[in-house]
Amino acid sequence: MPTFANLPGATVEIIDQGLRVSKPPSGPKVMLLGHTTSENISASGYIPYSIANSNISTAYSAFKNSDGTVSEMCKGLYEAYIGGARDIELMNVLPAASGSSTTDDNRYGYLDRAYTILQNYNVDIVVPLGVKLDSSTLTGNRSFGYQLANFCYQATKNNNTCIGVIGVNGATTSASGTPTLEEIDSWVENLENFVNVTEYNGSVASGGEGTPGLYRFVATSTETMPATYAGGDVTDSKGNRVDIGAYISVVATNVRAANDAAIDLYPTLGYYNADGAASYAGLISALPAKSAPTNKIVQGVTLQTGLSLSQANRLAGSRYVTFLSKPKGVVVASAMTGAYNISQYYRSDFTRLSTVRIVHDAVNYVRETADQFIGEPNNAPQRNAMATAIENSLKTMQEQGALRRFNFNVYASPTDQVLGKATVELVLVPAFELQTITVYVALTAE
Repeated sequence: MPTFANLPGATVEIIDQGLRVSKPPSGPKVMLLGHTTSENISASGYIPYSIANSNISTAYSAFKNSDGTVSEMCKGLYEAYIGGARDIELMNVLPAASGSSTTDDNRYGYLDRAYTILQNYNVDIVVPLGVKLDSSTLTGNRSFGYQLANFCYQATKNNNTCIGVIGVNGATTSASGTPTLEEIDSWVENLENFVNVTEYNGSVASGGEGTPGLYRFVATSTETMPATYAGGDVTDSKGNRVDIGAYISVVATNVRAANDAAIDLYPTLGYYNADGAASYAGLISALPAKSAPTNKIVQGVTLQTGLSLSQANRLAGSRYVTFLSKPKGVVVASAMTGAYNISQYYRSDFTRLSTVRIVHDAVNYVRETADQFIGEPNNAPQRNAMATAIENSLKTMQEQGALRRFNFNVYASPTDQVLGKATVELVLVPAFELQTITVYVALTAE
């Protein structure tokens, strides 16, 4: 009955929207680092700009060069977006006073500053635009690939799991040309033989059985690339050198990108040549961790000149992500990481991107779950409650198919309790990626 001002009664209010289901997250955040001479405030140096704050068209206009031409950031924005990324942020790393100082050595310094700033910022997938793993003009003991891998490793240590994607130089230097078959074969051979990227040679044993002696993508206390694999002075609890190559994917492909930036650049052709890194990052962001990019269609690109299966196999054997053309479209040949991979007997545990992403997800689940117990008593009941919460979180991953099995232990010694510490030992069995299907065929008379 209605409630009247002068009569006793109960006021009833029925509230709506209690059953509304929250929208799923838009996927991992893709951070694009690049150059633009734009004077728009949105493109201010070293300040992340999210396209969620406006829309892709507004962001595209804001990050054009000051003369109205298409910048590398404009191209990367559309490549990542069409590739599948929806949560994209842009950071201009070209200081306003730099003028034409855009050599590789300059870029390295600009990126160094950007990575330092981003150590305290939440990112998931990082793509440095306009720089290549196999740059031959960097001076000193430096590599754009190592720089990116070290940032991702340091960020992950600081409670922000992230991975990086970087490209290589194409088979042709023309912005819209088509490489010949001979140029493609020479390009594959150079990458396979690690021309200009000796430090990335983690597919061949050297300096001892099962040791990638020329491989230098291992962590150091100085955060600089060591002279050799043996120079990595950071080890895990088992004494293994920390392989930071596991944090990056190196894309080696020659693609044509067709998008709005291409129309602006080449109205007649409608495409421009690209390295595929931003497109691959977009694809990764659109997939759950358990689903590898392997054999998935890469949207918005076509191959300049097709690779043979033999050439793709050679690149994959050297730990490069490359694309193949199939009837269904352009697909990722094999989604590996940059971790060393000499053979099935001598390799990192993290040679597959899906494995890395599943482990990162599990780490984040445990961190978020355990955080609610910070500040509470360090006693057995609280540790048991934390163990139960962690188990429930990991069971969610198991039910989703990301984990086959897991085991963990939460403990704190008397000394740990005095110091306010607890340790979680976690063992994971991820859902390993299906890579090869063998078919046996036999004929019978009837």
